[in-house]
This record gives sequence, C-alpha cells and structure tokens, in this order.
Amino acid sequence: MTTDLKSLINPQLRNVDSAKVAKRRLPIDAVDKLADEIVSEYNNSDFRKWYCGVINDFGFSKVNEWQARSREGKEPSRLFSRFVKDARQYKDKRTS
Repeated sequence: MTTDLKSLINPQLRNVDSAKVAKRRLPIDAVDKLADEIVSEYNNSDFRKWYCGVINDFGFSKVNEWQARSREGKEPSRLFSRFVKDARQYKDKRTS
C-alpha cells in the first residue's frame, strides 16, 4: 500500500484528480493584468502581491464586482480592502 504526501496531509485530497485541480487555476498573465489595473487605479504598488492573492482566492468576477462597487465610495482602496476582509471572514466561518 502506497500513500502520497497529499493524502497524508489532507485526506480529502485523496481522490482529487490533479488534472481537475490544474483546470481550476487562473491564468497567471490574466491575474497579473488585473492586479496591475488595480495597482494603477488605487496607486499602491506595495499591495500588488496581495491583490494577486485576492484574485486567486476569489476569482475575476468577484474582484471586478468589488472594484466597481468600491469606486462609489469616498476611499475606493479602503472599501475594496473591506470587501475582501469581509469575504475572507465569511469564508473562514463557513469552513470551520
């Protein structure tokens, strides 16, 4: 009986096909492009890596929605960050 490292770390991954996992990954160039747009819109290049993580965690449509909604606020970058924080808290509560 052989076991791989993935199944030892997380038993739920035992039956996951690696090809399906690869299909769920977002294209790096598209993530970079959207992150660059956000950085230029909010003028804060220090957070580019964080924006890339947000895009990978929540996807293009959700990030675009938050961007559009945050443009209506007084401080769009802070409102965008608030949307992300709230979504992460909700996601953590659901998985706990």
